[in-house]
Amino acid sequence: MRFLVEWIRCAAEARLRVPTGYMTELGEATFSGFIKFVLFLPLARHQGRTERFLLHAARLVTFRHEDCGSCLQGAINVALDEGVSPSSVAAVLDGDHSAMPLAISVIVRFTEGVLAMDGSECEFRQEILDRYGTTTLAELSLAIASARVFPTIKRGLGHSVSCAAVKPAVLIKATS
Repeated sequence: MRFLVEWIRCAAEARLRVPTGYMTELGEATFSGFIKFVLFLPLARHQGRTERFLLHAARLVTFRHEDCGSCLQGAINVALDEGVSPSSVAAVLDGDHSAMPLAISVIVRFTEGVLAMDGSECEFRQEILDRYGTTTLAELSLAIASARVFPTIKRGLGHSVSCAAVKPAVLIKATS
């Protein structure tokens, strides 16, 4: 069992390039809970027909909102690895709508509204429906909801560190 937990943790750490020690603690405390958590992971990475950069924008905003620095840094790393431009990632992190493409700005504003739970997402929901359809709306909603799971588990286990303490950065992975 320990081997499986460590193998999965190491794979996650290699992909995200951030510490994932909370997975070891979770696996040691409740192996059956860990297995159920692992079964959740494909949902957190789900991408059907929605453009990848839109989902990454939603995840970045969510991790920033949840104030988990290592979660946010992992999401930055994955977004860059999957081709999202560093300038787009930086614009999302800075909340600089003038520096991001309109499509990303709409997703950022929608995500912020969903997280604020104040109804401000309604205008942007309709724009997403008009522009992309119900599949994208559903996939964005899944991305936002699933991204909230990681900071919550890490915070509960004492592994969450504030973004202010970690200072997430847009760093481009060196290629060999």
